[in-house]
Amino acid sequence: MLPVAPAIGVVDTLTNDPILVALVLGLLLTVFFGYLYVRRTLMNLRDGYEDAYRGK
Repeated sequence: MLPVAPAIGVVDTLTNDPILVALVLGLLLTVFFGYLYVRRTLMNLRDGYEDAYRGK
């Protein structure tokens, strides 16, 4: 059975370093924003193609 203590030490290290926390949060926000931006762009592109196909 694996010991649990190293995992607790890693969590403590990660939460006590504010620069690392800021970098991780910034990376997550960038990825989330990028996903939403690309999704919105592709959805609008699809709607534009459908409107053009219907002759609007």
